[in-house]
Amino acid sequence: MYKIIKRLFWILVGQFIGAGAFRLVLVPNQLVAPGFGGVATVLNNLFGFNMQMTLIVLCIPVLLWSFFSYDRKQVFYAAFSYGAFTFGIGIVGKIFDPFITDPIIATVVAGVMLGVATGIILRQEVANGPEAIVGLYLNEKKDLSVGNFFMVLNTVIIFSSVIYGDFTFIVYSLICNMISSRITDYVIIGLNKYYIVNIMSDNYLDITDYIRKELHRRVTFIQGMDTTNVKKKMLIQTVVSNRELVSLKMYVKGLKDDSFVYVTESAGLIGGGFE
Repeated sequence: MYKIIKRLFWILVGQFIGAGAFRLVLVPNQLVAPGFGGVATVLNNLFGFNMQMTLIVLCIPVLLWSFFSYDRKQVFYAAFSYGAFTFGIGIVGKIFDPFITDPIIATVVAGVMLGVATGIILRQEVANGPEAIVGLYLNEKKDLSVGNFFMVLNTVIIFSSVIYGDFTFIVYSLICNMISSRITDYVIIGLNKYYIVNIMSDNYLDITDYIRKELHRRVTFIQGMDTTNVKKKMLIQTVVSNRELVSLKMYVKGLKDDSFVYVTESAGLIGGGFE
């Protein structure tokens, strides 16, 4: 029960910040809103569609899919989150005056506020709206970070507004979107970046010894094969920070053998000495 109350509290906090970004910064400074709100704004400007009805129509398919095929609890949280956002828009407009300022300042402020708002809610492992359910699904199944998902989605939405909008403000909206997506990842994952390092080398024991004793990280062995000479080789897999990655690459280069290294950025870590 405590966990549910805590989640609902942080959803309210996040959506209050998000509502402030939308009502006080985005709309007054003519920036395009992200997510389904942006889609509704575009359709309203092009065809005069009612924004609330448009949002309902957009939300229903995603909520039904999540209810029957993905995660039923996310339907409740997404609906609660959407309601909190809608309510928050009305509240912040009565409490605070619109923040009308230089477009660049508005872009940065809105991007940071939206990123923090989205990150706060997604850290609770719940969706902050129907579109976030898709983001969480892709993060879980496809290892695509939520921030990158929103960046792609919102870029498409913002570019669609070029039909009626000032291109200058569309550029500002894109920058706002990029800032928001980065801040979202920072809030969810943290400022430290971690990388999955895969190394295929004949000197796998020396490399493993270095990783364990110098970097204090764990190592996994995977039996592989070099197709160049059809020779069995051991693949080393480990996870390191950005600073440790530099040290590890320098060590492997210093071996001056035919070691092969490839690195991918991790979208999230749990356990194993990582916080």
